[in-house]
Amino acid sequence: MPMKMLLNNQEINTEFTNESTVGTALCSVQDYIAEDQVISAIYLDGEPLTAELLKEWKNRPVEDFCEARIEAPKRKSLAAQGLRLLAQGLADSGAEREEIGDLLSQGQPARAMDKLGEYLGLWNNVQQTLASAARLMETDLDNLEIRFGENGPAKTAHEHISDLSTQLQEIKNSLEAQDLVLLGDILEYEFGPLTENWQGMLEQLADSFEEDR
Repeated sequence: MPMKMLLNNQEINTEFTNESTVGTALCSVQDYIAEDQVISAIYLDGEPLTAELLKEWKNRPVEDFCEARIEAPKRKSLAAQGLRLLAQGLADSGAEREEIGDLLSQGQPARAMDKLGEYLGLWNNVQQTLASAARLMETDLDNLEIRFGENGPAKTAHEHISDLSTQLQEIKNSLEAQDLVLLGDILEYEFGPLTENWQGMLEQLADSFEEDR
């Protein structure tokens, strides 16, 4: 039985020859992808197709598999979903930030540094995903303004990124100076408002990406 091809849960008619491989089969899917869609995930017989598996399986005959399932949401939906997940992650990060402060005040710097590494990793992921979403939507973050409240000041997304970079540098400086009191103050008094601003920015960007263009 030939391998079944599903695109967004809809079967597509693709004819295979005896020479058809997984690689050629997946390439043929591009003919069914609309301009406003992007492939976000591929599953072969229920197994997520990672880059490593693709390298291993791309030359295997299609008859080795029963089903290929491809997910290709609209670009704006994919970008918005990613930003909303980031916003929720930042909302949940408050407890992690408080835990770091508690560990510092309790004289447990080693444990605090472990948690701090995880916390800074979250912010690194936020920046990378934001940049990826902007590229996906061909959006210039330098000119995209974000405003909080009707009369609130407007800032570009790039300016919010600069604010974050400044605070991350302050954390680095406090670590280099081994000033754990200053580190605790930065996390408590600076990253609270900064996190709220970024949550709002990500939500607004998600809303703007979901609007019809």
